[in-house]
Amino acid sequence: MEPILLPLNYDFSAFHVLLPLQGKEFSFSIHNVPKGEEFLRNAKLECNEELRSILRGVEHLVQERLNQSVDLHTFVLELKDVLERILRTQSLHSLPKPAFYADLCSNLDAVGWEHLVWLADDLSSLHFRVFDSAGREHILLIDLPPGFPDVQPTASANLPVPVDLRSLHGASLKDIVSQYETAIERYQEFWKVMEDVDSRVWVMEPDHPSRADVFRRIALGGHCSLSILVDPLSPRSVPECRFFGSDAFVSPLRKLLNSGLRKWDQSRLLIANLEAVLELTFPSAQDTDNEDMSADCGICYAYRAQDDPASPNMGAQKGSIPDRVCDNANCARPFHSTCLLEWLRSITTTRQSFDVLFGHCPYCSHPIAVKSTHG
Repeated sequence: MEPILLPLNYDFSAFHVLLPLQGKEFSFSIHNVPKGEEFLRNAKLECNEELRSILRGVEHLVQERLNQSVDLHTFVLELKDVLERILRTQSLHSLPKPAFYADLCSNLDAVGWEHLVWLADDLSSLHFRVFDSAGREHILLIDLPPGFPDVQPTASANLPVPVDLRSLHGASLKDIVSQYETAIERYQEFWKVMEDVDSRVWVMEPDHPSRADVFRRIALGGHCSLSILVDPLSPRSVPECRFFGSDAFVSPLRKLLNSGLRKWDQSRLLIANLEAVLELTFPSAQDTDNEDMSADCGICYAYRAQDDPASPNMGAQKGSIPDRVCDNANCARPFHSTCLLEWLRSITTTRQSFDVLFGHCPYCSHPIAVKSTHG
């Protein structure tokens, strides 16, 4: 990719430069750039600590290239050449010891080459494929330090609970793979339960559930939903539940959940138990109107408020979700409290008592109130 030169002022005497190189993007600024065909003798180069560290010891060479360049583009290409040489030399110096390659091949023989699906060009990381007892494919990512095998590799996989490898100090790749295979078998029941959830109901969140996700937000219809947090080690037990929506709709469901837990039968899957306790059938994505399922804020038309870093729901994503709903059961539009607050403040008929604003729903004019955080 070509370098990108971004002017920082109207007279084009200062530029911010983005220089893509070896999969990274280096950035720096140049000031006092002359107009016309003058040399860059008086130009000043400003770079961050990373680039300054790479260029340490060759500052005189960079300054010489700067003095001899007739324009900014020429200098940027000269600097790119210098950086390529330095990075190439650093890469050669950082190559692992010869024993590293023999140990790696020996470890791969022990694991089985048929499990290897990807290997980095510099041999710093690799991916193994393993299958569980239900035939699910799992990818295990392993990073190899230059000091391998004396230095412990790090590993990760898409599991609901990370695997602790601290007890495997000095372990081989086969030991690490075996540890993950054991962990994967531990979550067979969890994945069976979550696959049943994903296939039977309308999952609003996450958009694309992974095998590590223990959270689901399930549509109930009428702009209402249920969030569940499932214990991966006991997936058939009662999950942590939270209802979202109009009180007229969700209050009876809360009461049914609290009073009907005696109906919970761990021989059944999660959705079957929830339907029995809540005395309902969850709507599916195939047979329900999208508008009825929507949980987007009725004012900003977004699900997550972009200006709020807090996340009150049980998911890992950032941004607050609609937390105020119109109490009119025929409307039941959801809103972010911040959006509703701003809307009510813009309406002249809104009245305030202490820290609560009273007004009307933007859709149905039903009375609605929201607490002001600003008094």
